[in-house]
Amino acid sequence: MSKRVEIKKAFEYGWETFKENALFFIVLMTAIGVPMALLGILTRELPWFSVSAMFLRGVCWVLRVLAVMVVILVSLSYRDKGSFDYRSLGDLQHFQPIFLPYLLGTILYSLLVGVGMVLLIAPGVYVLVKYQFTPYVLIDRGSQPVEALKEAGNLANGVWLELFLLMLAIMGINFLGVLVFGIGLIVTIPVTLLAHSWVYRSFVPSVN
Repeated sequence: MSKRVEIKKAFEYGWETFKENALFFIVLMTAIGVPMALLGILTRELPWFSVSAMFLRGVCWVLRVLAVMVVILVSLSYRDKGSFDYRSLGDLQHFQPIFLPYLLGTILYSLLVGVGMVLLIAPGVYVLVKYQFTPYVLIDRGSQPVEALKEAGNLANGVWLELFLLMLAIMGINFLGVLVFGIGLIVTIPVTLLAHSWVYRSFVPSVN
C-alpha cells in the first residue's frame, strides 16, 4: 500500500483539535511566546557583541529548542490519546533522555539545510522537506541524531512532492498568522503543528 499525504484531512484534524482545546493551546502559546519575546526585546537593547547579549541569545536559543520539544510532545499526545496531561511538563526525567540527542539532531538537520541553501537553494529545499520529520523521530522514537535523519528521510520516500506541498501550506497559514499583528500565530502555530503531527503519525504508528 503506497503512502499518501492527506493534506486537507490533516488540517481539518488540526483545526478541529485546536477548537476543542482552544484555551489550553492559547495558554500554552502565550506561556511560550511572551518570555521569548521579552528576551528578544532585551537582547536588541544590548550591544551585539556584549557578554550579556550573547548570554541572552543563548538562553533564547535553548528556550526555542525546549519550546519546540514541548509542542511536538503535546501534538503527538493529542494525536495518540486525544488529550495531554500538562503535569508531565514538570517531569524532567521525561525530557533528560531525549534532550541531548534532540539538540544534536536538530543542529545536524539545520546544518544540512544551511549548507544546501548556501551551495544552491534547491538542495537546501530538498533537504528541508525530505528530513522534516527528524524532530518527531528524535522525540517519538528516542533515536540518535544520524539514525533519526535516516529514518526521517525514509519516511519521505515516494512522497517528497506531497510533503513539499504540506510544508508550503504550513508556511502559508503561519504567514497569515503573522499578518494579523502576529497574534494570529497563537492559532496558526498549534493548528499547523497538529496537522504536521497527524501526517507523521499516519506514517509511523504509535508504540504506546
